[in-house]
Amino acid sequence: MLEDIWNGILEVSAKLVIPDWGALVNLIPIGLLVIVALWLVLTVRRFATAGPTRRGGGRITPLPPPGVHAPGPSLAPVLAAVGTGFLVWSLVVGGPVILLALAVLVLSLLYWGREAIVEYDHLVDAKPLPPPEHGGAPHGVHMIGPSFRPILASLAMGVLFFGLVFGGWLLLVGLLFVIATLLGWLRDARAEYHLALEGDVTGHVPSLPAPAWPKRLLWLFGLLIVAALVVDAGILPPPPPAAAPGGPGASGPPPAAGDVMVVAEGIKFVPTELSAPAGTPFTIAFDNRDASIQHDVDINGPDDGKVFDGDVITGPDQTVYEVDALDAGAYGFVCSIHPNMTGTLTVQ
Repeated sequence: MLEDIWNGILEVSAKLVIPDWGALVNLIPIGLLVIVALWLVLTVRRFATAGPTRRGGGRITPLPPPGVHAPGPSLAPVLAAVGTGFLVWSLVVGGPVILLALAVLVLSLLYWGREAIVEYDHLVDAKPLPPPEHGGAPHGVHMIGPSFRPILASLAMGVLFFGLVFGGWLLLVGLLFVIATLLGWLRDARAEYHLALEGDVTGHVPSLPAPAWPKRLLWLFGLLIVAALVVDAGILPPPPPAAAPGGPGASGPPPAAGDVMVVAEGIKFVPTELSAPAGTPFTIAFDNRDASIQHDVDINGPDDGKVFDGDVITGPDQTVYEVDALDAGAYGFVCSIHPNMTGTLTVQ
C-alpha cells in the first residue's frame, strides 16, 4: 500500500517536473479566456456597485448639472466588442463561422445604431440653449476634448483584418497602423492626465483643444497600404526577363535534380505548365531565386482541396519535394505565401 502511495506521488511530481508542454500550450487559450471572463465579471460587479450610496437606503442615481445632457448607459459598446472579438476568432477558424461572426457584429452595430436613433429622437425637439458666456464647461463638469483616435483605430483594425486574411506586407502595414493609433491615443491620455493634475491645484480642469485633421497620418498609411497591395500582388518590383530553368539567363547554383522542375523568380512560377506520371510517386525540384522572399509549392486537387503541402523556403535556396502518387487529372499548384503565383500540373 505504501508503495502504491509513493508511486502515485512520483507520478504527480513527474508531471510537474517534466510536463506535457504540448498539452500546456493547448490550454493557454482556455486559461486566457477564463482570466478575461473573470475580469469582465469583476468589472461588471464593480460598476454595478459603484456610485453614491446612502446608509439604510438604495442607490441614488446621480443627476447631471442643469443644462448638461448625459446619455444613458448602454450595452452596445460591450456587444460590439464581443462581436469584433468573435470576428477575429472566426478569421482563425475559417469556414462558415466567419459569416456567423460577421452577422453577430452587424447585429451589434445595428443595435448601437438603434440606440443612437432613440437618443437623437430624444434631443431633436429640445430647444437650443443660448451660447454660453463662460470660457469652458460649468463648474465641476469636465468635458473630454474631441478626438480622431476612435475613427483611426477603426480604420487601422479594418486594415489589420484584411492583412490577417491576405497576409504579406498588408498585415505589417495594418499592425503598424494600429500601433501608431494606440500610441497617439496614449499621448492624448497622458495630456488629459496632466490637465487633471493641474485641476487638483486650480479647481478647474480645462479641456484639450480641438485636434487638427490627421492628414499626414492618413496620407502616409494610405500610401503604405497601396504599396503593400502592389507588392503583394506581384506587380512591383518588375520581374526580370523570364529564362528557362538552367538556361543561359538562369542565375544561382545549378538546380537540384527532380522529376519535375519549377523556379520561383520575380514573384512568378517558371514554368507554369508541369506534367508528372500518374499512379507513382514523383519529386519536384523547387528553386527559389527571389532573395529574402519566402515561397513554397502546394498542389490542389480538382475540388480545390490541398493534396500536397510543400515546405516554405527563403530564397535564394533550393529543395526537392517528394509527392505521393496522384490520380490522373489536372491539378493546380500555388504558392501559399503569394496566391497570385499559380500554375497547372497535368498528371497522366
